[in-house]
Amino acid sequence: MGSNLDKEKNIEFADRELRARFDFIIFSEPVYTESIDCPIPSLFLNQVVFAYSPDGIEDIQKDLKEIERLLGRKSQDKFSGYVPVDIDLLQWNEQILKPEDLNRPYVLTGIQSILSALPQLGLKE
Repeated sequence: MGSNLDKEKNIEFADRELRARFDFIIFSEPVYTESIDCPIPSLFLNQVVFAYSPDGIEDIQKDLKEIERLLGRKSQDKFSGYVPVDIDLLQWNEQILKPEDLNRPYVLTGIQSILSALPQLGLKE
């Protein structure tokens, strides 16, 4: 997920909303990155999230869009360049949904930090 508008506040709000909706969830450290494919140059605050839910993919995507709407996200925000929050489902179980996003360096770093935290939680990669 990422934000370039009230970044810290919006990521913190999204974190709380995600924690309330998922049975098990782990967050990477948030990182600042330059915008990609955004009409205005700006820094984004991004965070990788690993979550478990018994819900289906459609319900998960619906929940993610609801969190975006709660933060004021509108469909035209991507075109204006002002993004309160963008939460994308990159992978669902073994199905990669957004391969280009999944291979961004900050996403890979976030995934690695989450994987390295799993043994500390008593979990395997």
